[in-house]
Amino acid sequence: MSRSTTSRASAAAIALAAATALAACGGGSSGSSASGGSASGGAQALTVGLSSDIAPKGYDPILYSQGQSTFYAGLYDSLFVTDKDGKTQPSLVSSFSTSPDKMQLTLKLRDGVTFTDGSTLDSSVVKQNLDRRTDTTLTSYGKLRPGAAAEIKDVSAADPQTVVITWAKPQATGEDNLTDEAGMIIGPKGVADTKTLQTTPDGSGPYTLDTGKTTKGSTYTLAKDTKAWNAKTFVYNTVVYKIITQAQSLANAVVSGQVDVAGTLDSSVIDLVSSKKKVVKDGGTIVGFPVADAVGKTTPAFAHVEVRQALNYGTDREALVKELHPGAQATAQLFPSEATGFDASLNTKYAYNPTKAKQLLAQAGYPNGFSINQAVLGQPTDDQVAVQKQWQKIGVTLNFQTVASTDAFFSAVTTTPLLFGPFGVGNTPAGFVAGVLYGGFMNGQHATDPNIASSLGAALGSTGSDRDAALKKLNAAITDDGWYVPLYEDYIYYGYDSSKVAAPVYSGTNGYLLLSEIKPAS
Repeated sequence: MSRSTTSRASAAAIALAAATALAACGGGSSGSSASGGSASGGAQALTVGLSSDIAPKGYDPILYSQGQSTFYAGLYDSLFVTDKDGKTQPSLVSSFSTSPDKMQLTLKLRDGVTFTDGSTLDSSVVKQNLDRRTDTTLTSYGKLRPGAAAEIKDVSAADPQTVVITWAKPQATGEDNLTDEAGMIIGPKGVADTKTLQTTPDGSGPYTLDTGKTTKGSTYTLAKDTKAWNAKTFVYNTVVYKIITQAQSLANAVVSGQVDVAGTLDSSVIDLVSSKKKVVKDGGTIVGFPVADAVGKTTPAFAHVEVRQALNYGTDREALVKELHPGAQATAQLFPSEATGFDASLNTKYAYNPTKAKQLLAQAGYPNGFSINQAVLGQPTDDQVAVQKQWQKIGVTLNFQTVASTDAFFSAVTTTPLLFGPFGVGNTPAGFVAGVLYGGFMNGQHATDPNIASSLGAALGSTGSDRDAALKKLNAAITDDGWYVPLYEDYIYYGYDSSKVAAPVYSGTNGYLLLSEIKPAS
């Protein structure tokens, strides 16, 4: 996710985002050993080093965000997947269609797909999976829940291979809501008793979990299931994930050849890795302060749009990037630079202007400023401290309150006006807005905004140039109404040994590597 910010904020980003930064594993029985190279005629083994545990809550993929797809795509198949260009492609779906009123999405399922529990894919198991969408603990279903912008009203099994999804609101590209983790389908036994997923995955993916060579929290080994319908799409017969949380140790692992691919890399080790091996990077991660209280319940000042705008004008992003994050890109908007709807003029409009910030505070009735309390788990990041000093110049005091547990940290969404972290906004900002910023956990006080609501509805309910225009309006509405105080667009770095593997490929700007696209060096 983010560099110096990530080490202390990644817990929030992984559990809550959406991007970026911020991992999980699964499969069925132990399967074949890690050395079974000749069985499928593919490459023998791939070893991936990761900076955080990929299955801290077990092997239910819906507990995690899209950023964990590099791992879960080996164990579970999705209805749709995001390709290397950031486009949605059918996977478990053989064909699909959208009704003229955009209220229904009809899916025809692929034949011959088998789960590790021995059952086969049909419409009833897809319905079982999607009917879990009311469970608020399931991160990937955030935008599908009741009240969300992409809410599913009903799922019906029209026949054994046909699923009809009815939306609560028009969805012109409803397939985008069912990609990667959000569209991953768990087998009948696993979805019927999800407690079993804490220790045993139940997917139809090209790999199974080799339990004999897996130590939870340390090493996860996947073995190729040569009978899987898409086994030939994935090159390696074995994929080993090693969890190496210390930044220098992760860098050393790829430099020394202990792992073939390593990420996400901390900015402090990029130069080291790039001097010895190769590095690939991807954008789409926006680091900043989501406004969790736009109604002023926790801090009355935040009920005023002028106050929220003042924080944007009072933030010297260029200085922060220059001092702390060389290589990152300062930005005043939520949409990444490569996303549809990005508007360079917003960065000019909200350039650093402390004089204007003070004027706006005075207009809102706060000529002497005000104080903000923000929860931190441990110590605040360098970014937070830098912004604290910048806001002092416009009369706003940012106080950090240390909390002792992650539960207390996450509960701060309803007790403080601002959150902080690196968030993987990725290729589809409308989905992030619908499932996280406006229709999800970031909106702690359930505020409404007509500008955001109307442009979000238009973006989700249109296609082509109409959708592009709606996304631009949505981006402007979020920025103008002060629902996010961005700092910079960060990059996610992976190192790799070019003598062993070809350059890994990201999923557009989603910030995670496509497992199917990692291949041996030619």
